[in-house]
Amino acid sequence: MLVHKFQQLLQRQIRAKKLGIKFNRVASFQLPEQLIVQGKLHRINVPSEKGMNGEFIEVLLDDCYGVEQLSESLMTIIDIGANVGLFPIAARNRFPQAVIHAYEPNPYLENYLKHQSQIANFTYFMEAVGDRDGKVVLDIREVSGKTRSTVSESGEIPMVSFRRAIERIGGSVDLAKVDCEGAEWLLFEDRDTWQLVQNLSLEYHLWSGHTHAETRQIIENLGFRVRKQIPIDKWYGLILASRTCNPQGYSRC
Repeated sequence: MLVHKFQQLLQRQIRAKKLGIKFNRVASFQLPEQLIVQGKLHRINVPSEKGMNGEFIEVLLDDCYGVEQLSESLMTIIDIGANVGLFPIAARNRFPQAVIHAYEPNPYLENYLKHQSQIANFTYFMEAVGDRDGKVVLDIREVSGKTRSTVSESGEIPMVSFRRAIERIGGSVDLAKVDCEGAEWLLFEDRDTWQLVQNLSLEYHLWSGHTHAETRQIIENLGFRVRKQIPIDKWYGLILASRTCNPQGYSRC
């Protein structure tokens, strides 16, 4: 356990240095005002809300979505559940030539996404992503990353189909990062569109009665090989998966 903690601290410090910041420990960590993005120091814009410190550490210092395990040559990336745009920053630093599209339905986060898009060169859409075009109602939480959506004709937030989102970026996706607070179960219903995705970084959610084992089986049924599954607690977990054992996929088949 002590060895793991030391290794984790060392990795966080190495990644922090690459971003132009310092990391000592979680308890004393403060959200930085500037980061190195695409080799240059830029001011970032993130809210000082509850949970944002942890989100920053997980995405940028722990590489929870596994971008470091993928080839730098990936060219098309879609982020479903972009929040304030931390993952697109990580993706831009790892995949300098990629086209990145980010989707976020919470309108209160647009100012943050707009700012991050300018420094990390990605396109953002203030839309939910589902199995079809439509509308959603948002249940906005104190922690913005926990906001949930419900499909409803009376909703005011636009929802674009998964297929249409992929068509916008060119018809296929090298990496889909999906963290949309339970809405991923809608996406799983569109098996055909998933065949256009090569690699998947997924945070999945289980509050609708699903299980960790069921989630893994669904991902495998979609044609992916699960490289890593981390059941975090009874409510959610992480899966890293790729379609084939190829040089652009996750390592260790």
